[in-house]
Amino acid sequence: MQPTHGYAAVEGKRIFYREAGSLNAPTVLLLHGSPSSSFQFRFVLQELSDNWRLIAPDMPAFGFTEIVADPPESFTFDYLALTVRQFIERLRLTVDAAYLHDYGAQVGFRLLTSDVIRPKALIIQNSEAYHGIGWREPMWGVEKRLTTPREKSSARLRQAFLTKAGIEREFTEDLPPDIANKIDPASVELRWNKVNSPGTVEATLNLLMDYGSNIERYPQVQGYLRAKRFPTLLLWGELDQYLSPDAARAYRQDLPDAELCFFGGGHWLLESHIKEVNAAVRDFLSTRLK
Repeated sequence: MQPTHGYAAVEGKRIFYREAGSLNAPTVLLLHGSPSSSFQFRFVLQELSDNWRLIAPDMPAFGFTEIVADPPESFTFDYLALTVRQFIERLRLTVDAAYLHDYGAQVGFRLLTSDVIRPKALIIQNSEAYHGIGWREPMWGVEKRLTTPREKSSARLRQAFLTKAGIEREFTEDLPPDIANKIDPASVELRWNKVNSPGTVEATLNLLMDYGSNIERYPQVQGYLRAKRFPTLLLWGELDQYLSPDAARAYRQDLPDAELCFFGGGHWLLESHIKEVNAAVRDFLSTRLK
């Protein structure tokens, strides 16, 4: 089914979202990673909307969601979670399954542990919930960021994440050319355009500086997963510049029956391995959402 695009009015904000599928089908909420947006799910919506209703919002500071009315200091992961909660309530969604990636996972974990969403199945792609397990060198930079004076960190973060070259590195990573060439350059351009819109730089810096709040929540997330034992599919790019496959295997501490699917790409599997990912998601949801 052809995806549609629109805005939801949420507490004075305009939240952009993509949607596909029948209103009567089980609903799958898709939360994107950084520095991308709901754009990363475009091929998922096109391929899987025959059986499921798929909804992918742009979180504040990403994609086409407008942030002019939001003061930069409000941008924390708690704020992103609150906004997505308001979006869910505005559209009166019953979330049957959630697809969580990167920042979207940290937001999704907040929604899960606060019982905002109570899905029957969970899909997690290249997103950590275990401190230090499978972390590669760039992730240890997150630890350093938390103890470095803000002024010094901000200058370094601007160069790493808020220049066009830095954004391109986030998407292409250190991938071999045959994989890096599959990353749609539109992803880079969309993010670069967003960075140049009012308020985005400061909002993004505040989110980067707030990443420690996610790490503090890991024990709570682990306990929640251990108690719920959701049917879970873990999708992982083995060449992810931040998280090795050990970060995926760590989930089996609390979700021993989780299904693990490893692919040869990096952090952006929905660009480089979309056919394989869509097939794995279809197989998984077909047995969990009927």
